[in-house]
Amino acid sequence: MKTAHSSSAKNSQSQSSEKNYQVIVTDNGKWLFSASSDFLFAYLDDTWSSDIIAKVTNAFTAALTIPSKIKDAVKATSGEEVVKGLYLLNQASMVTAMNSIDGMGQTEVDSLTEQGSGTATSINQEFFNAILGGLGGDVSAMTTYLNDQMGDIQAQTSKSKVTDCFGTVIGLISLIPVLNVVETNFVYVYSSESTSDWFVKVTCGSHEEYSYDYTYTVVKYLYNPSQE
Repeated sequence: MKTAHSSSAKNSQSQSSEKNYQVIVTDNGKWLFSASSDFLFAYLDDTWSSDIIAKVTNAFTAALTIPSKIKDAVKATSGEEVVKGLYLLNQASMVTAMNSIDGMGQTEVDSLTEQGSGTATSINQEFFNAILGGLGGDVSAMTTYLNDQMGDIQAQTSKSKVTDCFGTVIGLISLIPVLNVVETNFVYVYSSESTSDWFVKVTCGSHEEYSYDYTYTVVKYLYNPSQE
């Protein structure tokens, strides 16, 4: 989404940069997320034990190199370059790329539809709430980052020729309750060429109201480093 400048900003959380990822502290925990368009997220809940927090943090830092592996796999299997988080592959081509990575396996596919009206920020937040909701934590704490990165993807989409599908890859580090097992998943979220026509017209950060009605597919892959 194109980025619009805004004179108002809500940021009650503290934010710091650590190596190649960032941390945003919220009232009940903290978000860890990559500092680039290589989307990777983890949420650390304040109620967790120090051992669980360490496990999730270690899984997150270990996964920071995987987006580069995915982009290399896409290039090797399809010839497509991934620029600023934009993937131009259909589901079958992405499956081929992901399956070429040791330890990566598809687990599920979902189709979701979003409808309504709202500002670019609220539309973007609704999308990321759907993707990140299972991690816990208030996604709105990352609004500036999410708007900026989605703006970069939008700009790249407008420069590219979308003939079939367009999308992005999002990494998720999650904790399975009760079992206290940490999972690393990557989802390929993509939509159709017709959705791209609407997507490039929405100005990120603006207060303008937009009507929207779009469908996207979420293909989930479990990454198990122990298989390497």
